[in-house]
Amino acid sequence: MTSSDAGPAAATAPPAYLGPAGARLARIAAGTRIASAYLFESADATGPREAARWLAAALLCEADARPCGTCSACRRVRSGAHPDFHRRGRDKATVISVEALSTLLERAHASPLEGRRQVFVVDPAEAMAPEAVARYLKTLEEPPATTTFVLVTTRPDRLPDAVLSRCQRLRFPEPDPATIAARLVATGVDPARAATVARWAGGSTARAQRLATLEADDVVEALCGAALSRVPGAATAAEAALVALRARAGGLAGADEEAREDGDAVPGGAPGERVRQALEDVFHALLTLLRDRLAGRDAGPLAALPLPRAEAALERIARLAAWVRRNVSPAGLVLDAMLALRR
Repeated sequence: MTSSDAGPAAATAPPAYLGPAGARLARIAAGTRIASAYLFESADATGPREAARWLAAALLCEADARPCGTCSACRRVRSGAHPDFHRRGRDKATVISVEALSTLLERAHASPLEGRRQVFVVDPAEAMAPEAVARYLKTLEEPPATTTFVLVTTRPDRLPDAVLSRCQRLRFPEPDPATIAARLVATGVDPARAATVARWAGGSTARAQRLATLEADDVVEALCGAALSRVPGAATAAEAALVALRARAGGLAGADEEAREDGDAVPGGAPGERVRQALEDVFHALLTLLRDRLAGRDAGPLAALPLPRAEAALERIARLAAWVRRNVSPAGLVLDAMLALRR
């Protein structure tokens, strides 16, 4: 059979690891009613990012069965070179500014240059500054018929309800701890450390990478050991833990390779911001251990913590975690976390 006898190529399916959400994505791409805005969410950014690029290829593909994966449009979406495929990441250390997003939104009201529509990916969507969110919502009041926005996020809770209500939402599965650990080992992380932080990461490869960079297993072990010790050294242990976090937090600026793709700003921001990111991740690890203790699972360094103390500590440390991004002293937060485990 010659290539001319083979007939049209079949469409390329979404990656299998996207699960049921991937099947829904395929139905969207095959339909005739494309929404003006989608929200792709997961604890791990890998799935939503891959899904956003797959949908863009499907909407811009030149073949009958889309996406074919081989035409010029599909190849250029994959490389980020298609003129109707646009991505906006952070233009500053921690935010997508209104200036940067406004430039993108101005293009949204123009006609596609080549394809049937334009696709705009905002990633990470929760990084939009408040003024940028307002500008985006104004654009959606009269969305252009040939424009589709895809918001990618690992923190939908940080997006305003006005944004969430205007999107069709797809929740993608996060990788299991074994998959995350394998990814870390492939980057040179010690296998034992990779297995530990992967369990604490809540399905997020980026968080696991940060925890590995922080050597957070040592920090958490020290905090938990001091909290469970008979010796009242909470203040000293808290200070030592914070010193270690400050020293290692500088490495967070290069820990999340995914966040730097496609010209995104290097994550982490100023040293103070990196320390708060480190605290946020360590508190996430402590909360994971406390939940494991209450559920009767392996709680590692908190395995001996009495259940009533674990329950009280869970509530207290959850509140502390919510205060990390406020103007609260990191030293005070670490000391309070220590005391929460001791009481």
